[in-house]
Amino acid sequence: MRRWKTGLVLTVALAALLACAAQVCASPLQGFGADTIGGAGGESYVVTSLADSGPGTFRDAVAVSNRDITFAVGGTIELSNTVRVTGHHLTIDGSTAPSPGVTITAAHDGVTGALFDIRGASDMIVRHIRVIDAPDPVAGDNLRIWDGAHNIVIDHCSFRRASDGNLDICIDAHDITVQWSIIAETVKNSLIRTGLTNISLHHNLFVMGDERNPQLDDATSVDMVNNVIFGWATNYGTRLRNGASANLVKNYYVPGSGSDESDAVVIDPDAGAVYMEGNVLPASCTASGTTQTRMAAPPVDEMSPVEALEAVLEEAGAHPHDADDEDYLNGVVSNPVEPASWGQIKAMYRAG
Repeated sequence: MRRWKTGLVLTVALAALLACAAQVCASPLQGFGADTIGGAGGESYVVTSLADSGPGTFRDAVAVSNRDITFAVGGTIELSNTVRVTGHHLTIDGSTAPSPGVTITAAHDGVTGALFDIRGASDMIVRHIRVIDAPDPVAGDNLRIWDGAHNIVIDHCSFRRASDGNLDICIDAHDITVQWSIIAETVKNSLIRTGLTNISLHHNLFVMGDERNPQLDDATSVDMVNNVIFGWATNYGTRLRNGASANLVKNYYVPGSGSDESDAVVIDPDAGAVYMEGNVLPASCTASGTTQTRMAAPPVDEMSPVEALEAVLEEAGAHPHDADDEDYLNGVVSNPVEPASWGQIKAMYRAG
């Protein structure tokens, strides 16, 4: 694991917004997935065991629809195989767990497929959960949302070091929100593809992903607002291809050591309508939108990219932050490009 030193003190311009940083508090659900009620009104289920399976376990909790799931235990759940959710009306609230929170990982390197698989499910809220280190090099996603899954919000979660994708949304999924989450440290960070529509990505940190931060492929009506994308190495930051249509609004692209700055945003010739406004981009990145009309999308708490940078670095990810998440956050903070003011940033970057 790479370590960084904290290099600057962030301003407190968003003090009112971030007043809950010292405690875990519920963020409002926003974006295309926000109409879900999750498991509200359903059976209360308390996870009391960190075992892989059996009564009181996470696997048992998500096996039945209409549940509001909380945690009486904190720690690491080691899975012997995929946890697949196919039901409906579930809330998984990791903020209720005692320190150090809830981490899901593989019990051994032979675990195949996604660790946490949401297939065809609907009306789910997943909060303050870490899913890490999926080992399968072919299909080892940490979280996969697919096969028509819809009305789902992923809020304040952390995904890192998957052998394939950290967070993939694919095959006819729709009305999904990913907000205030950390997607980190792998070659292929996040793929959003194949018949998707109505996807909101806001106030997330995509960090140390060589590519796919995210990649949009055959996905329409993707609303990407106020995300921070850091350190995409020699490949690319965000890519749109194969008919993908999206808003890219007030996102902050921060190159790291070795980043190909010109490929912060790549729009392939076969992409669909792409609206770009107010993004902070390296000067060598020449990407520009293909339309002047912003796609309609449910509102989110939109802020300037500088304010978003500060807010995301304070608040994103599963709480309480563990050492790895702190490393990712501090790695952006200590980057030589300091978010001192919009005027100073404009001297180094172009807004597009």
